[in-house]
Amino acid sequence: MSAADELRATLARILPPSWTALVAGDDREGLDEMIAATDPAEVSELVRMVARDGWLVPEWPCELGGRALGADETVDVRRELARWRVGTVESAIGTGWVGPAILKYASSDVAEELLPPIARNEALWCQLFSEPDAGSDLAAVRTRATRDGDVWTVTGRKIWTSRADRAGWGLAVARTDASVPKHAGLTCFLVDMRSAGVSFRPIRQMTGDAEFFEVNLGDVRIPDRYRLGEAGQGWEVVRAVLALERVAGSGAGAATPGSMVGRPIEELVSNYLPTASELEADRIARLWVESRAIAFNNRRHALHRTENLPPVANGTPYNKVMQAEHTKRLQRAFLDFGELGLLAHAPDARGAAYDVWAYLRVQPKTVAGGTSEVLRDQIAERGLGMPRGTDPSRTQSWRSFIDSSGASA
Repeated sequence: MSAADELRATLARILPPSWTALVAGDDREGLDEMIAATDPAEVSELVRMVARDGWLVPEWPCELGGRALGADETVDVRRELARWRVGTVESAIGTGWVGPAILKYASSDVAEELLPPIARNEALWCQLFSEPDAGSDLAAVRTRATRDGDVWTVTGRKIWTSRADRAGWGLAVARTDASVPKHAGLTCFLVDMRSAGVSFRPIRQMTGDAEFFEVNLGDVRIPDRYRLGEAGQGWEVVRAVLALERVAGSGAGAATPGSMVGRPIEELVSNYLPTASELEADRIARLWVESRAIAFNNRRHALHRTENLPPVANGTPYNKVMQAEHTKRLQRAFLDFGELGLLAHAPDARGAAYDVWAYLRVQPKTVAGGTSEVLRDQIAERGLGMPRGTDPSRTQSWRSFIDSSGASA
């Protein structure tokens, strides 16, 4: 029995019959509605029952809560989890990119403390990187961390933090040295979100949801043992985490459960290709080819990570750019083929309401996790070897750069 078959049997045994029936009927909207209407505590407990056997982190070592599976089996398991909606983006932040960073950069005792609860879905995580005054320049961090013996005091603001209201822990980047260039003076910390000084407020999206938060860190005290990596190594840690995030969110095939939004390409093909005109068929075919390329690239990324091979294309996020733009084109196609009936749908037209919501929800895809414009610069410079543009902040200290711009560090 393959790992995916074993997982399928486990899910059918643990989850309610109504859940299983909706998966068997491929009723995505019905499944989403059922999960949304269920007590979150009950859903979390069901996911924890699945997670006890290491299914949420199939590639992690067994002693840290995983199953030590290879790349291909890991991809198949993650696709099955996504199909059953087990392990959403809330848990994916911990299982998909913060957890692997802890595995790589934390001490063994911290890894043994924090990773098993992630694997068991007992601890949710958030990511505290973006800041209100930094724009797309993630290294322009103004959150400060000062050390006093074995404790750091962190002060600053973070924005666009997913699920800060439910996260027990967060991964934050802060500036610990303003006397060196901006990338060199950063350090990462593991923040207990229940600590004194941590507060947050929701940010309302155009879908009406509030998935993101602005987080205030007011003199939050963090023991040095929860520093991730060495002091000044923060940019390396950030890049590693972002690479994992972009792979996780880069399409069907190896995507972390919950990272995909809207209907899949298979539904577009089955619903509209049989009656499509030549131009419509060409559009559908192009979208299908894009989806296959993204899926194959994800399998290649998964293989390289599992086998400890060098990152593909020097680690550039080419597949994240492809997936973000593909997802927007795909969900727009569902609106176009559905015509005005989707926009002027009846209140009880569940499928039409879902398509409109999905179209609105995917618009930030080319911004979240790095804007496509910034990521194209990275692809050009690191992947294609093109010359880097002039950036004075890379050669002078952060303090002098900020002073020259008239801003506050």
